[in-house]
Amino acid sequence: MNKWMVGVLLATAWQLPALAVERSNAEDAVALVNKAIDYLKKNGPEKSIAEFNTLTSPFNSTSDINKKGDLYLFMFNAKQVTAGQLVHGKNPKIVGKDLSEMRDADGVYLIREIFKTCNSKEGKGWVNYKWPNPVTNTVEAKQSYVVKVDDFCLGTGIYKP
Repeated sequence: MNKWMVGVLLATAWQLPALAVERSNAEDAVALVNKAIDYLKKNGPEKSIAEFNTLTSPFNSTSDINKKGDLYLFMFNAKQVTAGQLVHGKNPKIVGKDLSEMRDADGVYLIREIFKTCNSKEGKGWVNYKWPNPVTNTVEAKQSYVVKVDDFCLGTGIYKP
């Protein structure tokens, strides 16, 4: 390798960590949920739930749908908060579990707030809470965009800058 190539590599190496932690924004979250809604309407609940729970799904990884790769989908039965989670695109171990008692760092029952927003007159909106960010290892402000689709509450979350 010549000196020029070493210089280029060293000059650009400092940018790699920044690229790895680039965060999705509100527009990214809304776009992902809208694409998931389209997929759900075209393919039905059974196929959609299987796809959304696949860790390598384009809905949960870097792709043209989820460009930055930090978003993942979650989904609940919108009729019953204790029915258990149907989809979690990053932690399949919690699928099927009742998370209605889960609280954020400030004691907010975040799943109850998600249900409240999904079942509101608008049927969609943002839910704010604090949650550990696995990239920074700190508790940060987070917001999730959720939409009621038929009998489901579908959403994704972003960490606020």
